[in-house]
Amino acid sequence: MRILLLTILFLLSLDAKDLLIKNRFIKIDDDKIFNQLKDFDFEKQKLKKATIKITLDKELLKNKEFYLKIICDSKNIKNTNIKYKNFSDFIIIKVDKSSSKNIFLTFEYPKKQQLKFALIRYNSFEYKYLQKKENLLYGLAYGIIFCAFLYNFAIFLYTKQKSFLYYSLMQFCLIFILYYAVLLVEQSYINNTQQILTDFFETFCILMMILFSKEILNSKKNIKYIDKLLNILVYLSLIDLLIILMYGYSQLYNYIPRSVIVFTLVFAGFVCMIKGQKVAIFYFLGWLVVFICLTMMEHDTFYINNLYIIHIGLPLESVILSFALAYKLKLSSDEKRQKDNMLIQQSKLASMGEMLNNIAHQWRQPLTNLSFINMDLKMAIKSDDINTDYLNEIVKDSTKQINFMSETLDNFKGFYQPSRKKESFFISETIYSCINTIENSLLQEKINLDIQIIKDKRITAYKNELIQVLLNLITNSKDVIKQREISSAEIIIKLNIDEKNNCILEIIDNAGGIDKKIINKIFEPYFTTKNEGSGIGLYMSKVIIQSHFKGEITVQNNLKGAHFKIVI
Repeated sequence: MRILLLTILFLLSLDAKDLLIKNRFIKIDDDKIFNQLKDFDFEKQKLKKATIKITLDKELLKNKEFYLKIICDSKNIKNTNIKYKNFSDFIIIKVDKSSSKNIFLTFEYPKKQQLKFALIRYNSFEYKYLQKKENLLYGLAYGIIFCAFLYNFAIFLYTKQKSFLYYSLMQFCLIFILYYAVLLVEQSYINNTQQILTDFFETFCILMMILFSKEILNSKKNIKYIDKLLNILVYLSLIDLLIILMYGYSQLYNYIPRSVIVFTLVFAGFVCMIKGQKVAIFYFLGWLVVFICLTMMEHDTFYINNLYIIHIGLPLESVILSFALAYKLKLSSDEKRQKDNMLIQQSKLASMGEMLNNIAHQWRQPLTNLSFINMDLKMAIKSDDINTDYLNEIVKDSTKQINFMSETLDNFKGFYQPSRKKESFFISETIYSCINTIENSLLQEKINLDIQIIKDKRITAYKNELIQVLLNLITNSKDVIKQREISSAEIIIKLNIDEKNNCILEIIDNAGGIDKKIINKIFEPYFTTKNEGSGIGLYMSKVIIQSHFKGEITVQNNLKGAHFKIVI
């Protein structure tokens, strides 16, 4: 934190400047002295004659050459001390070591009017290779940033994650800022409306930058001290927005360079990167690019045209930070997948009691049969009526019962074992596997089971998970039937294939249906009407069908009861 504050103070102590042009002056009409051009009111003041004096840094020109693009009424130039190329709407002046320290341009008009004058500087490389193709550069920059805006806003609409909203709004502001930068740099002055719009969008953009940073870095949890500083910057930005709307111009950035704000974000990213936050790597690189660009602009580093700096740097930042958000989305997706898998297992464990009860029902018949076999064997021993054929038959019957019990255990073990390997199976197989587990429990409650396999289909998916969904739905129907003491109880399981080759799996009961007040809530996590229910069974059924089978599960009431429909 101390390093951050010291660096901010250092940046505040630096002055923004143009190293080539030391000063600009103007002398109007019959005035005998030159005044600062920055104090001249281009919007309101009209004149017939004006002389512009541009003072250059001759030391800089000893080893370098530059080109000055001056937007003006070239036909009204009456006198100058330097050669220039005339392009009607502007002139180009080459300055080098042979140029005079002061450039004079005298304009004369037939009648009083506003002075048109704006100056853009190019270094030698920019003028020869970029200036003629700058519209292509600007178009590419707008295209990249607009794509970043659309991409992240679309993801926000899908995920509802605030970091994508903040970043997309920031990109939208950047498009406006870049467009206005090109527009205003060729104007003699900025009117009040343009000033309000420019300052508002710049401050709002910075506000979105800070909010985006807080969200993606989770600064409240990971970097508490820096988060407090970010909160201060949020409040200052909000206050500055109000000042802009009330007074028409920004106050905040008259005292705080933009590079200071961005350096704070760079530092926050660096700290999170050191702490092992992987997404902070892209974040750090993205804001480092912006910080370097702003520093170059504010302190004229490398003598590069400011428009080219931002039209190269900001699209590069958009690409890098989009990678950061994409990586965060991947981490969120992985985290959600792990959470879903954990809930699936939790759902299975929550139904373990029911499954144990089903196994007890499944085992009761073979245990009874084994008991009869033992009694029969004991009687045969007493009566000395044992031979080889009798023993073979006894062993065969015993083995059959033991195999049935073992198969029941295998099914139980397979159901509770996490499976991440897809397998090919018919939908009907899951129905019969489910029924083998729960049939005796249904018979005990005198529930008639009607299985209708109209058309079947082979799919490749997670078989155990579909079995779990069926068990959840059938068990819920059984519990409601038992609770409401339904006579002539019935559960129908229907399987068919529709005209689009979708598998339609329906579970229908006659338990009276679901209360209309809660029918839209039953798939919500932890919603339950049972005294001892976990509330995750139907929620996980929906997650499994939607995420793992790319299908849909719906419910409605029919005349007799609930009607669940699964489309895969």
